[in-house]
Amino acid sequence: QWDFESIRTVDPWGTEVGRRFRGGLRRWNMTVQWWLAAYVHRRGPRNHPMLRNAWTMLASAYWHGLHGGQYLSFLTVPLWLAAEAAAEGALSGYFGVPLENLGGWKGSALRGAQWFLKMRAFEYLSMGFVLREAAATLRFWASVHFCLHLVPL
Repeated sequence: QWDFESIRTVDPWGTEVGRRFRGGLRRWNMTVQWWLAAYVHRRGPRNHPMLRNAWTMLASAYWHGLHGGQYLSFLTVPLWLAAEAAAEGALSGYFGVPLENLGGWKGSALRGAQWFLKMRAFEYLSMGFVLREAAATLRFWASVHFCLHLVPL
């Protein structure tokens, strides 16, 4: 009745090697991701994807506990999701093909840059989980000049 896919919660390969921020999120804590998608995300405002994502991340932050740093990290996720979608849309419009279909060195360089930024964003946002307190998380982010808040803006 049950198989490995029923209980697998993390896809390390997809989390680490995938180039998209959204994909990395979906492959981490997949059972919780499924629950959030089924019961929270789908009930959010469809016409406002950033609010819908913020609503979902707020529920996820609550699920993880009452730690201010985690709330700060989770509520930064919609900014990164919106930035990624906007950048992919702009690049697709500029090159005339989706980023995954862009060939040559330009496609490889852009996909590599996207992966690099995704990994730096995950590291940056993980500080809310490591430090837990909002003040400590904000102190760390301030020490690096909120750089990975500014990049998606």
